[in-house]
Amino acid sequence: MATALAVIVGVASGGTGTAIILYEAALGLGISLGPLLGALLGGWQWRAPFFGTAVLMAVSFIALLALLPKTPTPATKARLRDPLLALGHKGLRTTAASALFYNYGFFTILAFTPFILGMDAYGIGAVFFGWGVAVAVFSVFVAPLLQRRFGTTNVLIGTLAALLLDLVGLGLAAGHSVTAVVVLVIVAGALLGINNTLYTELAMEVSDSPRPVASAGYNFVRWMGGALAPFVAAQLGEHFGPQVPFFAAALALAFAILVAAGGRRFLKSHEPHLL
Repeated sequence: MATALAVIVGVASGGTGTAIILYEAALGLGISLGPLLGALLGGWQWRAPFFGTAVLMAVSFIALLALLPKTPTPATKARLRDPLLALGHKGLRTTAASALFYNYGFFTILAFTPFILGMDAYGIGAVFFGWGVAVAVFSVFVAPLLQRRFGTTNVLIGTLAALLLDLVGLGLAAGHSVTAVVVLVIVAGALLGINNTLYTELAMEVSDSPRPVASAGYNFVRWMGGALAPFVAAQLGEHFGPQVPFFAAALALAFAILVAAGGRRFLKSHEPHLL
């Protein structure tokens, strides 16, 4: 993902902000269509979703070979340790650390919610199709408007707080109301769409490191949260009940807010001109 983002920013003609919005929109649509297509193929044969994914990867590979223009060679060759060194910048380090806790909440919703829905593959696919559409729509249309009106850091912290409340709601609804869980998952998609765009823009712009290097360092840290969440959420759910993984994710969001708020002075260099 770090490589894909760096390439998109490098070849886009509408500026970094537009490139990031398009990247997040494409990611959201892919995430939304994945569960739906997987459910349709899985209903036919359990191996089919894996073959379908392989076909899509082949299409992507051919499209890149045919359509991607040649990218210029970087003026300075990046060393293996450069992404870690880039995290020495306080703004990038703050963004990455906050995103680590944020991603824990993100992947708790993505990985654990299907276990409590009590639906078949088609139902789960439909729920996460709605979730992914919300991610895409809010990342493209809503995040830039809020950012220009209220500023990046204010919107980031406010949306993190709203997501924290959403996770508390999921914890309260888990095991009691499937309808409430479905609604809260789709609302979470909207909030995630906003923050995905803001985090990515901050990571690419807040430091003076080359964008591929900054993106690599940022992704290295934030995906630790995504790696931990499915395992930890499953263990918490198995031993303490289906509510606890969401409450734990809400606690992670509280840490994400504290990190972003505590380091907001290092993020001000990315603030847009407010409307």
